[in-house]
Amino acid sequence: MSYVEDCLKELTLAVLNSEEYTKYQEIRGKIKLEPEKERTIHNFRRRNYLLQRSKDNMDLFEEIDRLEQEFARFRQEPLVDEYLAAELAVCRLIQNINMTLMEQIDFDLCFVDQ
Repeated sequence: MSYVEDCLKELTLAVLNSEEYTKYQEIRGKIKLEPEKERTIHNFRRRNYLLQRSKDNMDLFEEIDRLEQEFARFRQEPLVDEYLAAELAVCRLIQNINMTLMEQIDFDLCFVDQ
């Protein structure tokens, strides 16, 4: 195994043992005990993702606001709010790892308009 692969294994273990990931797994376990709530969370996340990836001519902020309003009452439930906050914390942890890598590595990126 190469040095980079060894370090990647260590980084993976660090993420798995992080406070953010540990909390996420704890809350995720609680959500899995409530299948209807879990389905609604996944529906919200899926629709949010699709909106943000949409290439349609629409007012993205207006559509996201509409989605937020539709799920506002549901998102006020403490367990749902806790789950989404824990998930976001893990996503930010991973984003920070990616950004740090990309900032430190001298690598030409080519961005093509799609």
